[in-house]
This record gives sequence, structure tokens and C-alpha cells, in this order.
Amino acid sequence: MVEPLEETVARADRARDELSQLLQQLGAEREAVKAATTEAHEAIQGLRTAIREAKEEMRQTSKAEARKHLARQMRAAADILARDA
Repeated sequence: MVEPLEETVARADRARDELSQLLQQLGAEREAVKAATTEAHEAIQGLRTAIREAKEEMRQTSKAEARKHLARQMRAAADILARDA
């Protein structure tokens, strides 16, 4: 069976329209993925910064605690020396 030329052209136009819509949809999805990727990258950078700051804060806290401990030990040693003297 031979299809009339008008029907073939109409079918080709519908197929082209469907393909065009699919390409637009894919383009929109691609842009959404790019935006999500950028957002995720920024979030990762923010987390890295927060981790670095938290590590530094822990380091500083540890130093302060070590100084307090050393000061207590020195006071205790001074008390012992004062009692022995």
C-alpha cells in the first residue's frame, strides 16, 4: 500500500514537532542538571570551609585547654614547693 504524499509530509511534520519538543525538554533538563551541579559544588565548598573552620576552632580550644591544664599543674607544683620550703 502506498501512502499519499500529503500524509507522509504530515507524519514527517508531526515527527519533527515531537523531536523538537524532546530537544527543548532535554535542553531544559540539561540546564536544570547544570544548575543543580553548580549548587552542589557551592554546597561542597561551603562544607569544606566549615570543616576547616571547625578544625581550627577545635585546635584553638585544645590549645586553650592545654594551657589551662599546664597552669593548674604549675600552680600545684608551686604549692608543693611552697609547702616544702
